[in-house]
Amino acid sequence: MSARTVAIVLPLLGLLLVLAIWQGTVSLYHLQLVVLPPPWAVAKTLFALLGSAAFWHDVGVSVYEFIVGYAIGLVLGIALGALMGEWRAFRVAATPVVESLRFIVPFAWIPLTILWFGTSYVGKIALVAYAVFFVMVVSTARAIAGVDPVLSRVGRVLGMGSWQLAWRVHLRAAAPTIASAARAAAAVGWIAVVAAEYIGASAGLGLMITNAASSLATPTVIAGMIVIGLVGAAVSALVRWVSLAHLDY
Repeated sequence: MSARTVAIVLPLLGLLLVLAIWQGTVSLYHLQLVVLPPPWAVAKTLFALLGSAAFWHDVGVSVYEFIVGYAIGLVLGIALGALMGEWRAFRVAATPVVESLRFIVPFAWIPLTILWFGTSYVGKIALVAYAVFFVMVVSTARAIAGVDPVLSRVGRVLGMGSWQLAWRVHLRAAAPTIASAARAAAAVGWIAVVAAEYIGASAGLGLMITNAASSLATPTVIAGMIVIGLVGAAVSALVRWVSLAHLDY
């Protein structure tokens, strides 16, 4: 069996095992649809959602909030992290603030974002940016500060100034670590936007699941959870592909 075949067969076997355990649990305990629907009921609901314009609107809203927030947090986080990594005095001054704020989880800000921005997109975008920002700041600062000093000495011998060293040497040397952090930040950002939509939103996957739960539409709740997982996996794969393509380049 080829490696490619194994890469396809094993995940399918894992999925079939999960579905079998799921169906077995429903059948063994005679669970009602509202408690735990069988896989076929969730699949039927999911296919119905795929044909709904409202569903795609919710998906689009969540993805939009994530993309904008992720981009803002990524750029600002790398920029501040680079400054902290390059400029020791700035790192010493900024570290207490960064270390204090990064341990305040994004979900703790949800009540305030609702108070400040209501249920508009701005609040969710801000939460995603916040979540991504601190992952990137810490990772970028540590990566740049840990660059091999030999590279810096070689750059100076070649006549590079401080900014050239930072841009052409340090950032490139730290790129693999920064790319890895970007993938981790994507997962954190996606979780943040969906969680925020559970509490206060006018649209989005989180709101869709909340409304379904209020109506005891459990198949819709589970179908929405599956979509959240699939979109999150797709986002992670996309970020990984972009980062690897950049590093290869």
